[in-house]
Amino acid sequence: MNDINRQKTLALAAVFQAAAIADNLAWKGIADKDAIKTMLDSTIVFDTDNPEAIYGNAKALELGLKTLEACLVDAGTDSRQADKLRYALGLIHIEGQLNKSSHLLTLLRQRLDQAQRQLPHFDNDIAAQSMINNLAGAYVDTIGTLKFRIQIKGNEQRLKTAGMAEQIRANLLAGVRAAWLWQRLGGRRWHLLFTRGQILAELRILIKEAQQRS
Repeated sequence: MNDINRQKTLALAAVFQAAAIADNLAWKGIADKDAIKTMLDSTIVFDTDNPEAIYGNAKALELGLKTLEACLVDAGTDSRQADKLRYALGLIHIEGQLNKSSHLLTLLRQRLDQAQRQLPHFDNDIAAQSMINNLAGAYVDTIGTLKFRIQIKGNEQRLKTAGMAEQIRANLLAGVRAAWLWQRLGGRRWHLLFTRGQILAELRILIKEAQQRS
């Protein structure tokens, strides 16, 4: 796997990690804490386009790598995988819409800069509820103003749990950030359709690498 394909695949896996986390939160009320932290941390990393500098090694994106693989293989027959694929494609679409608005991009960067400055006040814990609320608020005030919305399916009781909407929105914000990175590295939506075999081959190398780090 050449370096740019590796980077694109990791960035795309991050989009699908956000999709998987959103699905798990909506149905179960919980998701892997390390996977969530990886995504939330990425929202306040600004000075690199290297996915491994932003997310860490393949192990940190193992959930996303496996979700992407399952979506490419099973989305046509598994409704939950189909939902995750829909969320991921929605995040990619939202990033495209957001990128057309310089005003919203500027506002979002300001809000994320603010979140970065506030992090030390919460013991540098990006998953502290106040930090999640800050990121969710940034999502609502920027991405939430776009016409296109991602409709998350799940357990109604779980979705109404206090703080759950904020967790999902903060995670979706991280997913849009991943979609921005993927596009910046040359990723395009049509690649999922026409280069599926190549993506799967790259994925399986990275999944094996992630498992070796377990």
